[in-house]
Amino acid sequence: MHEIPGTMKKFLLLVCACLMLFPWRLKSQKVITGTSPVKAFTMQSLYERGLPPNLFAELQFSDENGNGILESEETAKLILILSNKGNGMAQGLEINVIEQLTQDSALNIINSNRTVPYLFPDKSVELEFKLEADFNLKTAEHKFKISVLEHFGYDMDPAYLVLNTLEYQEPKLVFAGYDVVDYGEGTSYIIQDGQIQPGEWVKLKMLVQNIGNNIATNVKYKVECKDENIYLDETQGELQDIEVGEVKYFWLTVSPNKRIDPDKSLPLYVTFDLDRSIGGLKNYSVPIAMNHPPPAASILKVKTDWEKLQKQAARFIFSSNKFVTKIDSIINIREIPPSKTVRNEAVAIVFGIESYDELPPAPYAENDARLMKEYFQNCLGIKKVVVYNSKQARGLIFDDVFNPDYGELQKEIIRGQTDVFVYYSGHGIPSKEGEQLFLFPSDGKKERLELQGYNLSKLYENLEKIGARSVMVFLDACFSGASRQSEKIKPENLVAMKGIRIKPDLYKPWVDNPNFSVFTSSGPGETSLAFDISQTGLFTYYLCAGLQGNADSDKDRKITSGELSDYVRDQVTNISKKISGVQTPEFHGNENTILVEY
Repeated sequence: MHEIPGTMKKFLLLVCACLMLFPWRLKSQKVITGTSPVKAFTMQSLYERGLPPNLFAELQFSDENGNGILESEETAKLILILSNKGNGMAQGLEINVIEQLTQDSALNIINSNRTVPYLFPDKSVELEFKLEADFNLKTAEHKFKISVLEHFGYDMDPAYLVLNTLEYQEPKLVFAGYDVVDYGEGTSYIIQDGQIQPGEWVKLKMLVQNIGNNIATNVKYKVECKDENIYLDETQGELQDIEVGEVKYFWLTVSPNKRIDPDKSLPLYVTFDLDRSIGGLKNYSVPIAMNHPPPAASILKVKTDWEKLQKQAARFIFSSNKFVTKIDSIINIREIPPSKTVRNEAVAIVFGIESYDELPPAPYAENDARLMKEYFQNCLGIKKVVVYNSKQARGLIFDDVFNPDYGELQKEIIRGQTDVFVYYSGHGIPSKEGEQLFLFPSDGKKERLELQGYNLSKLYENLEKIGARSVMVFLDACFSGASRQSEKIKPENLVAMKGIRIKPDLYKPWVDNPNFSVFTSSGPGETSLAFDISQTGLFTYYLCAGLQGNADSDKDRKITSGELSDYVRDQVTNISKKISGVQTPEFHGNENTILVEY
């Protein structure tokens, strides 16, 4: 092959640089021909060694319904934003997405191999890989290797997308009951009693319910009877879509003549058809008796089959710090962005009590504590963070820490100068009357609640007495008398107190002290939930997500306590409804306190 003249090489290099500003795909071995003296060359012939590039990548994943799971007939996007932060140009980049685990012909990656000829310093390029699932998708875990190779070997370490797929969830239609209307327009009765007698002309209100795991779409009904002594009208029609758990009805006109045996049920058969013919009902014998009132309708309380749906949401795995990730609405709270906030005169006390001797566990509480330690240090700029786990939080630990006269905390305080932060994740227990609330050590017995528990009012009083410049408390604990629950974890009673209304009589230092603030994970009587996806408390998950910057509503790169409170309350309240019940975080204190500045 002839050597390419220097001027032509520079020109071709400039052309390639311009073209790479647009999303495109170019095979590196594609031969370019022309009428010039150069007969042929490959893209590799344009690459020249120089200063090395320094590649970074942001990985994003999103699916259509935002739950981090790829479901039957759903599409998803994997986006890679590749940036060069080095002094040299990246050349001949090959980006590949290859499945390594379960192979499923119903799952396809569109354009899984991409090429970027050049990536100049301080430039970036966005590449999108589309994932498509057809109807026959199986429930499985898939692992995709994401590799970025550079022509001269300045490759990135591989990253992995772990993605769960979910097979088609079937609807299931059932006949739920009927009612008899034997009076009014379009009817003719012999005895007006809400029953069917031979010779009457009545209306039947026919009920159908979807007790399956998916929407029943385009539902059609048809009623048949092979006995010529029974007249039917309005025997077919459309009910459109029926949601999971929803009940719909249609009207059927029935008139048995006098030749019908009044002691036998009417031989009616109903068919419900829907899209795909999966989950319907065919020729179901409707139990409609003569001379008897209709039985009570059988309406079921329906929940989705969580055993199938509770697969872990999509996640990225990588060892290099050159990757950052974002998975649609699933926020990676373990990526803590650096902040400009520094608190040289501050101390944080963190409790994460998950395992109890006498009580059911508080799921993920120790994860909460480990995570909050990182946020206190790296986000809020607190150097002194002391953590107590389940093994350490025993006996009179709360008094040992918070007593204003001899506790460990008061030893760290310079009156009027030190900022104090307290975080607690674990069980909170109410008194039998519901007026007093207690934090609880891991070896506590509920029969000795007032002796071993630590009264929340006492905590607030002691924190105020130590004379700190400011105090901020975060409580991921509920005081409803039930243990922390989630979609996977069932709640358990902590104390036997049915019907007790939680009406705490608390000491409220924030009323007169603008430098005393409290974040609580739920309102009185509500249950604070766990969040299985992040393996943390739901409150703590959004607390961290808010501190990452998501709570910065006015985009001034500062997060105030008011902004954080609004964000956490809105997010937790919304998501809790989808998990179990309603959880409403509360905030008391000065909303203008700046927590983080980026």
